[in-house]
Amino acid sequence: MPSTIFPHLERDTRFIRRRGRRALGRFAAFVVLALAAAPLLSACGFEPLYVQQKRAVMEPELAAIKVMPIQEHIGQLLEWSLKNALNPADAHVTPRYALHVTLTLRQDFLAIDPEAVSTRGSVSALAKVTLTSLDGRTVLYKANVQSVADYNIIPDAYASQVGRSAAQKHIVEDISTEIQTRLALFMRQRTAEK
Repeated sequence: MPSTIFPHLERDTRFIRRRGRRALGRFAAFVVLALAAAPLLSACGFEPLYVQQKRAVMEPELAAIKVMPIQEHIGQLLEWSLKNALNPADAHVTPRYALHVTLTLRQDFLAIDPEAVSTRGSVSALAKVTLTSLDGRTVLYKANVQSVADYNIIPDAYASQVGRSAAQKHIVEDISTEIQTRLALFMRQRTAEK
């Protein structure tokens, strides 16, 4: 029933209905195209890089990497994280490789208020990673991994220290995940070439 009080309202709703049908048709075409492309992606060897369920199974090549001691407290945290990431089942595997990591930390103050007091801090880390044979004679892989985390500096010293510690833990997790991912890719390429 046409509305004589608001004639433009009826015209607008017809326009919206027509556009809605076209948008629904485009969406349906997109869904059909995506479903048709899914088998093609799996056939080409596409595999998501960050799949968590695959890491539940231990990879013997990664488990054979011995993580050498890393200096300072944050280095020890990184060492423990790497050991858990490379050998999550803590299986007894004869080490064939040695992983050497040199960690360099840097503390920066980013935001300074008008009274010349820092209100924001930043912790950055550079990890120089070297994978060698167990005897250390042959270098197999070298890389640099960086991570940065920020935290608030507030008048309460304890809260600021907790924020700094949380930033350092974030850096450790980030660097550990990146090293593990790079080593997994390197080992897969190495075994594929053999």
